[in-house]
Amino acid sequence: MTSSGPSDNFELSQIPTFADPVGRPPGIRRQNPFRIFTLALHRALGDFASMVCHAASVKARFDHAKLAVYFRNDRPYKSDILSVCPDIDEIIEMRDGESLPLDVMDIGFGAPIPPPNHWYSRGWNSPHLLLTPGMTGYQTFGSFERTARFRFSGTEAENQAARLCAAGVDPKSWFAVIHYREPNYNNRTAQPLRDTDPATFEAVSNWIIDGLGGQVVRIGHPEMARFSPRAGFVDLAALGNADFKQQMFAISRARFMLAGASGPGICGSCFGTPTAMANTQVFYGVWNEQDAVMYNHIVAPDGQRISREVAEKQEMYFGPAMDHLRAQGYRIVLQSPEELKRLAAFMHERTADTSGWRTHWYTEPAGPKPNTLPDGAELIRRATVVEYPDLAPGNGTIRLK
Repeated sequence: MTSSGPSDNFELSQIPTFADPVGRPPGIRRQNPFRIFTLALHRALGDFASMVCHAASVKARFDHAKLAVYFRNDRPYKSDILSVCPDIDEIIEMRDGESLPLDVMDIGFGAPIPPPNHWYSRGWNSPHLLLTPGMTGYQTFGSFERTARFRFSGTEAENQAARLCAAGVDPKSWFAVIHYREPNYNNRTAQPLRDTDPATFEAVSNWIIDGLGGQVVRIGHPEMARFSPRAGFVDLAALGNADFKQQMFAISRARFMLAGASGPGICGSCFGTPTAMANTQVFYGVWNEQDAVMYNHIVAPDGQRISREVAEKQEMYFGPAMDHLRAQGYRIVLQSPEELKRLAAFMHERTADTSGWRTHWYTEPAGPKPNTLPDGAELIRRATVVEYPDLAPGNGTIRLK
C-alpha cells in the first residue's frame, strides 16, 4: 500500500481563481476597465458640451469603464458643463501655457517626460480610446443605443431650484426655455444664416404664455435685446457665461426647449430635455427621439421654395452649400413667428406627460451593454423633422419628380 500525500484530498473549491486583467477585452471586467481619454479641445459652447456628452455615451456602452477629460479652462462655461456630467472619473485641467505632451502615453518604464501625479497608477498612459474633436461630431450620436445624460446632484439641484424660484419662476407651473442667436455675442462673429430677429422669439414667448398657458425662461448673454417685462416671462440672459450653471438648470427642468441653431440648444439634448431646434442648416444639433428640427428654408432665384426632399437629395443642408447657394441668387429664410408658434404647440403636445417642472428624463430602455465601440458607419437620425408647408415662404415649391 502506498501512503497518501496532502494532495490526495485537495478539492476543486480550494483551487484559487484568478481574473487576468487582459484575459478578456477591456470593459468586461472590473480589473480592466475600458479607459477613455478625451481631448476636449473645443472652445464653442455647443461643441464642448456635445463632445463631453459623446465621451460619456461611449463609457455607457461598457460594463466597466473610466473616463478622463483633458480641457483648457479658457471659457467660463466649461467648468459648469463638466460639473453636470457625472460620468467623468477624472478632469485634467490645463492652465495658462501648460500642455500635456504626447510622450506621457509612453507605456514603457522610465518615460522621458514626467507624467502628472497618479498618471500610471490610473492607467492614463495606456488608454483604450483617445477621443479627439474630429471623432465626436453631432452626427455620431445616432449610432448610440443609449446616450449619456447631464444631470444635477441632489444638493446642487435644490440650490439651483431655489435660485430659479427667486428669479420669478413659479414652481407649481411648467415652463419652456428659449434661446436664439444674436450677432452681438462677444465670443462668436455674426452669422446671418443663424442669427435671429429678437422680435420673432418675443412673439413666440408671449404666445407660449398666453396661448399654451406656460411660463417662459430665456437664457443667453447680457447683450441680447431686452424683451418687454411681463408676467410669466423670466429672463436669465443677464447671467451670461459667468453663471451658465443656473441656465443649464433651467434647461434641465423645462417641459421643452425651443432654440435656434446655437450651443445652448445642444445642451437640451445633453440633458434629455425635449428640444426643438429651428433655423438650422443641419439635422444633427439635437439627437434624441423626443427632439425636433426645422431646417432653414431655401428659396430659388425664381421665388420657388426648394422642398426638403430635394434639398436632402442635393445635399444642401450644410454651411458651405448654403453660402454657395446665396452666391448663386438663392435666399435662405429663417422660420417666421407663426412657424415657431406651431412648433411650440407641437412640443407642448409631445410633452403632455409633463405638467410641471421636469422631474423625469427620457432614456433608452436598459439592456445588456455591448462592450464595444459604436459602429458609426451609418448616420442615424432620431429627432423628428418638422415643417409646415402652408406657412413656408416662396411662390410654389420645387419637388422631386
